[in-house]
Amino acid sequence: MNFPHLESFYSVLEIIEPYINRTPIITSSSINKKFNLDIYFKLELMQKTGSFKARGAVNKVLKLSDEERLRGVVAISAGNHAQATSWACSQFGIKSKIVMPHTASKSKINATKSYGGDVVLTKGKMMDTCQELIDKENLIFVHPFDDQDIISGQGTVSLEVINEIKTLDYAFISIGGGGLISGMACFLKQINPNIKVIGVEPVNSNVMTKSIESGKPQNFDTLKNKTIADTLAAPFAGNLTFEYVKKYVDEIINVSEEEMIESLKVMIERLKIVPEPAASACFVPIIFNKLKIPNKSKCLVVVCGGNIDLSNIKSLF
Repeated sequence: MNFPHLESFYSVLEIIEPYINRTPIITSSSINKKFNLDIYFKLELMQKTGSFKARGAVNKVLKLSDEERLRGVVAISAGNHAQATSWACSQFGIKSKIVMPHTASKSKINATKSYGGDVVLTKGKMMDTCQELIDKENLIFVHPFDDQDIISGQGTVSLEVINEIKTLDYAFISIGGGGLISGMACFLKQINPNIKVIGVEPVNSNVMTKSIESGKPQNFDTLKNKTIADTLAAPFAGNLTFEYVKKYVDEIINVSEEEMIESLKVMIERLKIVPEPAASACFVPIIFNKLKIPNKSKCLVVVCGGNIDLSNIKSLF
């Protein structure tokens, strides 16, 4: 498999930069002192539509031909990719249909609609509903993670990090379908192979962990296995993202629901931000000492999104 070189990530960032936010990186002296580390939080929850997904979505839409734009697109998502694709399409007057599970939060459904997407709720498998729309309406599928344009767009997070921090020892990145960690890890490992890239998955939705253990991409029943980190509940591992993770990710750590809630509390109290559980997940390995990190190591924690509604926050605490 041919993985993209550094130059391609720089080219992608140049293309998408007019449409996205260059998100801030913050630190906390009290957190650094407590763990004896230098921890940098990349705030992708301040990205357009509230998550990193806007990067990949707008890159994919920009790569569509005029004929494909006229046909319109369809996407599947529990929330963040739904909002990002809807928003990206609206920037160029492209119609979008977004297939979402009927269990998706009302706030994410409403946000997707507000960006211009035509939401299609389903109680069945989202991909089946999506395929029906593709066959019926000749729409272009914008994959939530297993697409090279999506992966390259997400990888631009790493460029902004390295431009600001320069040197890095660890990068903690949440895994759903694996688009974010694939792009980021590919860039980081080419910049410095010694950077330890640590993936984080909810134990209740760990399809990438199971895929790596089995040696091939696996499916996962997300209807039976629920997690508060709904945006990490991927029903399958992608063929592309599996290869990226296998090549570039050093370790995947599984975290519990209770650990993500505790991490969320710490981030709200200490950082004064409100991330979604998918974003609090990747701080769990540090808080709960799940791996040995040398003192004063420079650690990146990617706060991947902040799309959580008020009722969900109340129910967690």
